[in-house]
Amino acid sequence: MIRDCICLASKQLAAFIKNENAVLGLPMRLTVSIIIGTVALIAILSFILNPCLFPSKMIISVDSIVNEIPAGNISADFNFTISVSEADGHPIRNANVIIKGLGGIGSGSTDENGEVTIQITVEIEDGQYEGYLDVSVKAACHETFSQNDMIKIVRGS
Repeated sequence: MIRDCICLASKQLAAFIKNENAVLGLPMRLTVSIIIGTVALIAILSFILNPCLFPSKMIISVDSIVNEIPAGNISADFNFTISVSEADGHPIRNANVIIKGLGGIGSGSTDENGEVTIQITVEIEDGQYEGYLDVSVKAACHETFSQNDMIKIVRGS
């Protein structure tokens, strides 16, 4: 029985080797199979790493765009309330918000209402009367928002 199987396998191998079309087509079939497999693997990995094919835009609002440091001070603590929502007005939960600039930095995540309050200490150097803070927001399945000089800080007179 085993001898018959070995004989049959050797006959099929001999027929495969004698068939020039099969031998010539083998590299092409292997190449096509590798290309199709690679494309399928890339598609699967890209979906796993980024499940949102078309990220949507966010609308960001700050409770006060212009803030004042009291006269005679060079630094002050501020609480900024940032609201993050979709274009249709629905709030975005768990969006990461970062405010930085003027020697301070603060961050937080939005709640179920799409709001976060961030406390930051800013400092305006002597000789300057205004400065700006940058705001960046990241949320899953949404385009990253980044706005330089979004919040203005002025020194009181």
